Amino acid sequence: MSDPKLFQVVNRLMCESMKLQIGERVCVVTDTERLPLAEIFTSVASKLDTDPIMVVMTPRAQHGSEVPAMVAATMKEADAVFQIVTHAMTHTDATRDALQAGSRVLVLRGITEDLMLFGAINADYQEIAATCLLVSNLMRDAKQAHISTKKGTNLIMTLDGRLPHILDGIVKGPGTFAAMPDGEIAISPVEKTTEGVLVIEHSMDGLGLLDEPIYLDVAEGLAVSIKGGRSAEKLRRLIDEADEGANNIAEFAIGANPQARLIGNLAEDKKLEGSVHIAVGDNHVLGGKVTSNIHLDGMLLNPTVKLDGKLVVDQGTLLLI
Repeated sequence: MSDPKLFQVVNRLMCESMKLQIGERVCVVTDTERLPLAEIFTSVASKLDTDPIMVVMTPRAQHGSEVPAMVAATMKEADAVFQIVTHAMTHTDATRDALQAGSRVLVLRGITEDLMLFGAINADYQEIAATCLLVSNLMRDAKQAHISTKKGTNLIMTLDGRLPHILDGIVKGPGTFAAMPDGEIAISPVEKTTEGVLVIEHSMDGLGLLDEPIYLDVAEGLAVSIKGGRSAEKLRRLIDEADEGANNIAEFAIGANPQARLIGNLAEDKKLEGSVHIAVGDNHVLGGKVTSNIHLDGMLLNPTVKLDGKLVVDQGTLLLI
């Protein structure tokens, strides 16, 4: 039997994060591995006098894999969409089309009862919103980012002309999205500009906890070699079996949630305050030009980040707070 506190948390997410209104059309998208939690969302939405529908599919193959056409069509017709799914749908045509149609979207990828009750989801999201805004302003004005770690990451990328995306757990209005748990500022670097070495630590989408760090050589915005242990081999296989855009350096993001835990689930790991995650694959939802059927985030711990030479993160400490 589900913890009664789950209903309280879901009610808070619907009222405070999504700001549901009476009579709105609500679409709860889920898969067969997340059905019990999705049923709670549907039940709470009904009690809030909305008009909910739950759409169930089989789990997608990877983060960023497209969903069935019927799911995509239902999302476009909804005022509010809750994605209670195993693999993230954020970087899909279905989500992009729903946003363009004016749907509001709350992403709960890889969500579990633990993530719903403990850790990052219990943070002060007004405080996180203020932090995210400060970082976002710096990203928006920056032409270049330099990211480094003691594990060996040394990346330079161009941000000029790209807009950052604030993910602070609050859906701002029609055509916008947030996630839960949340707390990050994300941007897509300009294609073909990222250069250097990327070392993924701790965890990565599609892989979970890593057996050892993954070393990627990056040239002209692409991961051109992947080295390491079993996790590196699996990542190489995922990219090789995907499509032409799969090795694109798609996203650079800074975590801003002080209550986030490192638990091997990127849904929470990547929100850790002062962490960085870098993604490969699709970037079109973030304003880029590359489409792919994967979008895989990888963690960098204790990073140092400079934006146009200004120190923003110093070995995992966010300097704006």
